[in-house]
Amino acid sequence: MTAAPPLTVDVFAMRWGDMDALGHLNNTLYYRFCEEARVNWLARHGWGVALSGGSGPILAASSCQFRQPLVYPCAVRVETFVKQIGNRSFTLAHRLSRDDAPEQTAAEAEAVIVWCDYTSGSALPLPDTLRAQLSGAPA
Repeated sequence: MTAAPPLTVDVFAMRWGDMDALGHLNNTLYYRFCEEARVNWLARHGWGVALSGGSGPILAASSCQFRQPLVYPCAVRVETFVKQIGNRSFTLAHRLSRDDAPEQTAAEAEAVIVWCDYTSGSALPLPDTLRAQLSGAPA
């Protein structure tokens, strides 16, 4: 995926009910785990959903390439990397695996996040502090 260290690593418990009829993690849960990792990182860095400035992150696009199934019981490891930082958006790459076998990629996902004015719906430049946090610079 990338030689850079991950922006964040999260581990989520897979529940029995997360499986589909074929006995593996339902495809929608891969997206959910990526969402949780992304939202958790944003919240830890002061970019939570309830922002007072009227602007914040909006998911513009997402994709997932499934490599091998995850089956219950397991803990799902999500490594999140910064793939690209643009003027008004950034792209995160996610690598999902079993926490006890992180070298075996189960899925690779991407998310494009646009910084948005919640009132007008228009894209805004990324805040400098967020850009620095994504770049790994001290904020």
